[in-house]
Amino acid sequence: MKVYYNQKRENFLSLFRGLILFVALLLVKFDIVPPTDVRVFNIFLVISSIYVLFTTIFPVHKYPFLYKHEIFASIDVILVSILVYLTGGISSDLYLFLVFPVVAAAFRYDFRTAILSAFLVTLVFILFGIIQGINVVLSSAYIRILELGIMAIVLALFLNYIGRESLKLEQKINEMKIFSDITKAVNSSLDTKEVLGLILDSAVRLLDADGGTIFLKDKETGDLIFEKAIGEKGDLLEGKKLAKGEGIVSWVVETGNPAIVNNPSKDKRFSQYYDYISGFKTGSILCVPLKVGDEVLGAIEVVNSTKNKKFSNYELEMLINLSYETSIALHKAILYSNVNLEREKMKKILENIGDGLIILDGRKRLSMWNNVANNFFNISQENIQKRCTEVLKCRNTNGELMCSECPLDKMVFQGLSILQYEIKTWNGQKEYILGCNLSSIWEGRKVTNFILALRDISLIKELDRMKSEFVANVSHELKTPLTAIKGYSELLMKMNLPPEKIKNYHQIIYKEAERLTQLINDLLDVSRIESGRIELRKDMVELRRIIRERASFFQTQTSKHKIILQFPEYPTLLLGDSARLTQVFHNLLDNAIKYSPNGGNVWMRVTDKMEDIIIEVQDQGLGIPPEHLPHIFDRFYRVDSSLRKSTSGTGLGLSIVKSIVEAHNGKISVNSKVGEGTTFIIKLPRRYSLVDPLTGTLSLPYFFPILWRELYREKASFAFGKIAYEFEGLVSENLKRSSIFNLASLIKDKLRPNDLIGHGFDRFYVFTRSVMDIEEKVSHISLGDMGAMRLKFSFISSTSKTIEDVVKLINEDF
Repeated sequence: MKVYYNQKRENFLSLFRGLILFVALLLVKFDIVPPTDVRVFNIFLVISSIYVLFTTIFPVHKYPFLYKHEIFASIDVILVSILVYLTGGISSDLYLFLVFPVVAAAFRYDFRTAILSAFLVTLVFILFGIIQGINVVLSSAYIRILELGIMAIVLALFLNYIGRESLKLEQKINEMKIFSDITKAVNSSLDTKEVLGLILDSAVRLLDADGGTIFLKDKETGDLIFEKAIGEKGDLLEGKKLAKGEGIVSWVVETGNPAIVNNPSKDKRFSQYYDYISGFKTGSILCVPLKVGDEVLGAIEVVNSTKNKKFSNYELEMLINLSYETSIALHKAILYSNVNLEREKMKKILENIGDGLIILDGRKRLSMWNNVANNFFNISQENIQKRCTEVLKCRNTNGELMCSECPLDKMVFQGLSILQYEIKTWNGQKEYILGCNLSSIWEGRKVTNFILALRDISLIKELDRMKSEFVANVSHELKTPLTAIKGYSELLMKMNLPPEKIKNYHQIIYKEAERLTQLINDLLDVSRIESGRIELRKDMVELRRIIRERASFFQTQTSKHKIILQFPEYPTLLLGDSARLTQVFHNLLDNAIKYSPNGGNVWMRVTDKMEDIIIEVQDQGLGIPPEHLPHIFDRFYRVDSSLRKSTSGTGLGLSIVKSIVEAHNGKISVNSKVGEGTTFIIKLPRRYSLVDPLTGTLSLPYFFPILWRELYREKASFAFGKIAYEFEGLVSENLKRSSIFNLASLIKDKLRPNDLIGHGFDRFYVFTRSVMDIEEKVSHISLGDMGAMRLKFSFISSTSKTIEDVVKLINEDF
């Protein structure tokens, strides 16, 4: 039978028991009930007093390892029996004191201890009768024994019945209190974690369990998550997962049925893994699903260790009732959490979208705005609930206040659901042109909220302006050469002109046609760039040659400007598109001369940084104002200046330059001071392998800067040579590659490992400081295995030549 423990009741029974026993001892001590043997009684008095005093100060429930009421009830019966025996046995006036252990057990709702006490009392009186020699079966003494025994058993049964009914009532009251506390708790909080913690704690307390867990179902995977765990090492489990189909709880969730398992080790559904990692030993399990309608949200499980009690159907019923409250509360908390999550998500979206957003109430007062809107209007938290006329002060594109013809009023009066318009605003630092999309939320015939979406269209407006200007410029630029071509063509057809004039007109027509072709090419390049179809035909190019050619072209076009070139002495090679790079330097030189109307120097500098090549184009012209610098590479953009109307152009040149440079993985920047000039800086990566993959020697783009560093490192003897090769007749690519590789091997065999060998453009360059007879060594290379390859040698040495001779020899090839 079950023992119901209650600390207050135990404390009361211990005190009452101590008083009863002390009263009995005092009655004997003061001869109110005289003892039969005073000496023995005095010994008994000392021993029993110490025992009673000790167990009263330290009640039974203080000793968990001896928490057996039967032991203490038996000792109490023996003590009272001895006392009764010492005061007359069957005829003692204290015999009713033997009933006390029976009553105490009944008040503990412990039927087993009550019956045991009654049985012991009956045995004691039979023993007393035997000792005192009463042999008559139906004598008054035996009747007294039966009377006491029957009374003890009946009293035990009666008190136990009352106790059990009281227990049921107490349990019901306790359950109602717990359910009431749960209802209050879940209704006062919508935090999922807090609600689950309160519910699980109540379940463990209600069922007197050792621990418990609430599992929530992962809708995507079907796994069960340890959402909340209470008990020994429960914190180790929180956040972990049970795979779908694992454990008793998975069976409960999948079937939607509750389960009571009092011997889980013999149940095939039981998983011992989490007992293993937590160190807890599960002895019995109650598990019920958390359901809302037909949807299973998870499960609640309470457990007892192997050292504690087992569960009954009554407790399962209580947990089912609790799970119903839990499911409702959990569903409500999850819905609230989801709403909060969506609200936070929406808030983050509104705060981080590129458009501005302002929400006003039906009285035009500000309710909410995002960061972009704050940037447009410089709104502070102090402006909340203020009318828009005080804060926004919207103006139309002409700069006039719109409050007298407010779009919000227009929307209300005309019953519109959406309204679009444009406004102009100033935030203290910058002027914006905003495209406005106004919508409203209606309740019946009343507007509850206005939603104003704002988009910065300043750049679009500027682009529209520039495009309009571009169309006008292009029309003018196209019309000018066409007019000249048409006019001079008519003269050639209708008039008989002398040969020198005809030649001059032909030159003018050709020049204007070239100009027209360049304009059309610029337009086509812009179209390709916008569609991402700009194509590069990359090869090894010599940058100095391209720049020299463009500088020579423009120098013949101007007498007021002097183009100064500052290059490395050696070829500056990189991987690029020669035609496109020519276009870059053409546009930059054209701008430098065009925007230096008073003449001056134009510098073109090339600096070799090994991995990168830096090109600078510097003029002494008008310069660019600081506010225009961020937009200088935008399409159609032209800086306002006195030269704008007098100089031709579409505003596309620098945009094309930037696109070509970036297509070469490079970067372009600009520095400028008004009245002093402008410098464009281009940084191009070589994008070439340091070692030629075919020959295993240095590739020429890296060979020359390394060579120059070696030449000027110290004034010492050196030998330098060039070995050019060519193929005669039809030779397959494989044979060509094989022959070049073999030639490289032969050259490397003749030189030391640390000598420099470069390869490219069908030639090898060699440099050494240690081998002075290089010409002799290399010129005797056997051509027997070279097939159709023919070689040409050129050598110089520092004994008879200078570094300038090396420069001349190399530059002859480039």
